[in-house]
Amino acid sequence: MTVNISSWWPISSAINQLSSPKLSDVSDNIREIFEVVNMSVLTCVISMLGIVSNIINIVVFYKQGMKSTVNISFMALSITDLINVLLMVWVSISSFPALNSSPDIVINPKEVNYLTGGFSHGCLARIIAWITVYMTAERCLCIAMPLKVKRFITPRRTLLVMIAIYLHIVGPMTLEYMYFNLGWIHSPQFYKSVVGLVVSVDNNQLDEVSFILMSVLMMSPFTLVIFLTITLIVQLRKMSRWRTLSISKENQYNRLSLKDRIAIRTVLVIACVLILTFTPGLILCSMCFMVPGFVIYSLWSRL
Repeated sequence: MTVNISSWWPISSAINQLSSPKLSDVSDNIREIFEVVNMSVLTCVISMLGIVSNIINIVVFYKQGMKSTVNISFMALSITDLINVLLMVWVSISSFPALNSSPDIVINPKEVNYLTGGFSHGCLARIIAWITVYMTAERCLCIAMPLKVKRFITPRRTLLVMIAIYLHIVGPMTLEYMYFNLGWIHSPQFYKSVVGLVVSVDNNQLDEVSFILMSVLMMSPFTLVIFLTITLIVQLRKMSRWRTLSISKENQYNRLSLKDRIAIRTVLVIACVLILTFTPGLILCSMCFMVPGFVIYSLWSRL
């Protein structure tokens, strides 16, 4: 049995006790301007630049070869981000107000976008976060044990880790697709049937489980990246002081290679960017737990 998602009420029983708050009613004009500028213009432009840069990165890493653990990690990161920005182009297109108000369209763009673009984008963002965790941890070990790290972090094991990261993120993602489906629904705006989200009433607990799992998979790498980034910065400062004080040949022999130092700084930049870009999403995710009804298609959906 399925039901139109537009008529579905959030699961939390506390929502039923709330009256419709006027604070959640954002002006249609303000919302339309925000969507055009932020989603339909800026997101599309940035995504296009991301497509070009990721394609260049993939070509460069491919030419360098996959014999290095660093190149394997960067290649996986570039491929994942390329798919991610391609999805964001679709998200920006489906968010265009003129498309949503067109009477000739046979789909509900925002509802279809949630399942085919928005949620998939969230999953890929988590994959990127976990790859960054692995890369940051590897660089920390590279500084702490420069002569031993290559013994147990090999290209083959790195490839297996990348595959494992994909599998452990895609697994919970299947729960969301078991709960939500695309189907024909009635559009009260155009008085006709369009393709939109339908939800299985018999499996309503799947969405709760999926949301919790995806929240954990978002918060965990965020916390780990912060910890590993701080550790990496501390280790770099120690190494810098040690390099200044050390002049013996033995210490010079144990120094990191130029390639490793560049890789460390690159990973550090990626980790800092991830922390900055994940912070707003993490705040919104936390609000879903703290504020009743702060979920999609609920009292606060207009925000």
